[in-house]
Amino acid sequence: MKHLFLDESGECSFSKKSYYKHFLITILSVDTSEVYKIKNHLRRKTASFIKRGWDKSKEIKAFDIYKYKKFGEKAILDVISSLIKINSLGISYIVINKEKIENLSFRNASYGIGYNYFTGVLLSELIFDEGYYDVCLIFDKRNKESHQNKYFKEYLETKIFGKALEKEINVEFRLKGLDSKDVYGLKAVDFFSWSVFRKFEYSDNRFFNLIFKKLKRRREWYIG
Repeated sequence: MKHLFLDESGECSFSKKSYYKHFLITILSVDTSEVYKIKNHLRRKTASFIKRGWDKSKEIKAFDIYKYKKFGEKAILDVISSLIKINSLGISYIVINKEKIENLSFRNASYGIGYNYFTGVLLSELIFDEGYYDVCLIFDKRNKESHQNKYFKEYLETKIFGKALEKEINVEFRLKGLDSKDVYGLKAVDFFSWSVFRKFEYSDNRFFNLIFKKLKRRREWYIG
């Protein structure tokens, strides 16, 4: 069985006021038998940060660590270097240059449609192309992009089970909305999502190069 952890970077909005040029969906995959290793690695790193002055009431996030002068780039690289030692860990992403999507039907669709669609594209490839037929997808229930009124869970279930019917494949697929403060897999995928986003939004390859060998699926829409 595979555990999948979902995160995003940027903003899935086509508004002219949107700050980011790119939108990114990242899925961290790991064998269920090795999920505990993510927790062990991050617990140790978190403890070391707290000893150095990190506010223990504040969630560990790559963006916050990077901008905190006392930690910065070295601390991010340290966390990533620790996590990528996990054998079954894989990183998959789909990144979109929003400016290059010209279809007005899609651009003018209700907010959240884009997030659902691109998540479905990446997830479907992992399940049916990589053969992850027994999976549990965990997402942050606090994330506004996957809020229930966007029909996020219903959309993914329809897409996955419908494709399983078409392909005549039995799939065990579960979705769980949990709080990222309590789930180390969600904390971990934040670091990888941030690393990939740095490459496309800011042309900063340092963190991406570190995780390159752990990449499973790469989908780049209108990049270049």
